[in-house]
Amino acid sequence: MAAHEDQNASDLELVRRIKRSDEQGFREMVDRYHARVYSLAYGVLRNSEDAEEATQDAFLTLYRKIGTFDESKKFFSWFYRVALNAAYSRARRRKPITTISLEDYVPRYRDDGHASPEFAAFVDGAEDEAIARDLAEHAAEFMDELPPPYRDAIWMVDVEEMKPADVADVLEISLAALKSRLHRARLFVRQRLLEVAAAPPAGGGERRVAP
Repeated sequence: MAAHEDQNASDLELVRRIKRSDEQGFREMVDRYHARVYSLAYGVLRNSEDAEEATQDAFLTLYRKIGTFDESKKFFSWFYRVALNAAYSRARRRKPITTISLEDYVPRYRDDGHASPEFAAFVDGAEDEAIARDLAEHAAEFMDELPPPYRDAIWMVDVEEMKPADVADVLEISLAALKSRLHRARLFVRQRLLEVAAAPPAGGGERRVAP
């Protein structure tokens, strides 16, 4: 049996126990998913207290709504959607954060219709998984500027290191759509990092660039 199938079977056993009002089963589910749900919530909220509260909201929803879960589906995909909804519900209670257009930062084609050398370099870099993951890990502040659909994609794939097919399942989009979002998000983050690296040092002091 494949690892993901074994995990789903184990999740399903806990789901059935929770449906039978087995409190120990619920505690085991919390132990199993708390860290991952917290990390997912933190990717949306960027605040530890809010992320913890959203995590509690997600598990409360799980406890109350577990009877609606279709056991023919993957539990983790269902629960990650619950967790995302909990995080965004809490985010809506805070002061809105203005996001910007990706089009302002994605490298352009030249007037003659051909891709510039810079554009080709960006694409090559964005498609390099190791580089993309390193960029994501060191550019959280730029990820915060992304519209939610793009931020979710890059956070789950490049930071959480979830399989793209699983992320597409959680977000309920096609794998092709996920790859498109991920590609554009990586281009944006890379461009923002280069802008910072190219900026003159403040106050004329020694120039320091974050790793």
